[in-house]
Amino acid sequence: MAQIDLKNLQIKEVSNNILLVKQINPPFYFSCSDGLILLPEKERNQNLIVLDLNIEPKYVDLIIEKYGKPSYYINTHGHMDHIAHVHEWEKYGAQILGPKGEIENLLNLNYFYRCYEFSEGVSFSSIEKFAKVNGYNHCQNISSFQPGEVLELEDLELQTIPLTGHSKSQVGFLLKEDKIFHISCMGFDISKPDDNGFGPWYGFKQCSIEQYIKDIDLAEKLYKEKADCLTSSHSYIVKKPDLLPFIYMRDKIKQNQLIVENALKQIDTNLCLEDKVQELLKMDLFFPKMKMNGFLKEIYTFWEYWIIKNSLIFQKKDFNSGKK
Repeated sequence: MAQIDLKNLQIKEVSNNILLVKQINPPFYFSCSDGLILLPEKERNQNLIVLDLNIEPKYVDLIIEKYGKPSYYINTHGHMDHIAHVHEWEKYGAQILGPKGEIENLLNLNYFYRCYEFSEGVSFSSIEKFAKVNGYNHCQNISSFQPGEVLELEDLELQTIPLTGHSKSQVGFLLKEDKIFHISCMGFDISKPDDNGFGPWYGFKQCSIEQYIKDIDLAEKLYKEKADCLTSSHSYIVKKPDLLPFIYMRDKIKQNQLIVENALKQIDTNLCLEDKVQELLKMDLFFPKMKMNGFLKEIYTFWEYWIIKNSLIFQKKDFNSGKK
């Protein structure tokens, strides 16, 4: 497989004139996401089309210098690692599109704050600091689409696939003609098969483990039936018939549930749901919060609160369904 290292960029060919690009060393953990570049191709696109490639402005500049200016930039959802640097693509003339309900986060940090209801546990000043360390800057103009909509971009038809367990209106991209399925941030987050990452992430009020499992099932079905290659926001290129992404994501959810279940044995199980969450938060089950200070501790505590609460909600549904 062709591979080019362009300073701090890793560029790999997925298929003919479609590249997966990664910024190798982001400035902060939530600053960047891998994405696809569709180079000009006869009867598909005359100009560069960029799919969810959120990299620092200086590397956007290098991409433009090497491959030319973009006509479209398509966003998958509004988390910080997918919105921080999109403004740089806009500067070069890209029309910015994204799913309604989260694309608005590109316009103003207040949208980002309200979108995920940070106000329930995080001050806006902490979000401002978080945005600053990630290099966030806003866009000027955006266009929205409904998740599930087919986008017609020049001569390309791009099927958006709702994958909302991770984020309220997240989508994946299915390129039917090229048989590529990009699953965005579903939780396949390893750089090689024997690595280990965090896995599926559900640290917001709008997240759902139950929906996550449905998303994994749907993504696996689409991959088997309609794609030869699978890409994601924080991983490597997977080729049929490899099913590791789906095995990995399901296993990670099970492991996280086990962490919560084991921690429950250490507290009073007669507590109400909210009190259980508060007791489990003291244990640093998922993040080393006790070693953190300032805005990061505030944000990570918020995320872990919802990871634990979503886990307990799912555990209760799972128990009531008779699966336990």
